[in-house]
Amino acid sequence: MTEPAASNLPSRRTGRFIKVLSRTLHFTFKQPLRLYFLLFHGLRVEGARHCPRKGGCVVVSNHQSFYDPPLVGVALPRMLIYTPRATLKASWFYRIVTRGLDLEPVARDGRDVGAARRMIERVRDGEVLVLFPEQTRTRDGSLGTITPGFHMIAAHAPAPVLPVLIEGAFEAWPRTDKRPHWGRRIRIRVGPPLEVKDLKRDEAARRVEAALLALGAKTRAAAPAEPTN
Repeated sequence: MTEPAASNLPSRRTGRFIKVLSRTLHFTFKQPLRLYFLLFHGLRVEGARHCPRKGGCVVVSNHQSFYDPPLVGVALPRMLIYTPRATLKASWFYRIVTRGLDLEPVARDGRDVGAARRMIERVRDGEVLVLFPEQTRTRDGSLGTITPGFHMIAAHAPAPVLPVLIEGAFEAWPRTDKRPHWGRRIRIRVGPPLEVKDLKRDEAARRVEAALLALGAKTRAAAPAEPTN
């Protein structure tokens, strides 16, 4: 058996260190974050039992607010891998906030083949990946177009897709505001896992959209007006 190339050792060691550090940060801040959302937003979580306790999984959630990643993190009982858009790395604030986190940045155009392969392998190895298939935060509280990029990962791993609906985070912290509005209630509903490996990508997207609507997602016609201060 050949030894790994010396040039690869630093990156592998760095990768292992980031995973350990990220897990430590996750379990250190999960309960304080849960308490914050409970006290300031009356957080309620329904259906967390649907989250598989072991094995790979792809979480697909609607995207309402800056709050969404930590909300999904406190709602589900698993360690999660997030997939922020790659362009966020240009922000110094983003780099400070996410330093030490094990992330898989992705390009919006879907052309990052290397990232796709890494995500498939991680899910295949039993990790839980979080995707926001609308690709951007809602502007009016309604559910946007569900893009089918999650299908490639779930189908090739293969792994179940877990639909998660966030409700109230738009009112609590819309994209146009610089600070959250305490007192606005947030609810999270988790649906049963979906198997999509035998579906075509567009059918998988429709299945996820239907699951989110069944959990209570608002359509554009039913969305509330953007909250004001």
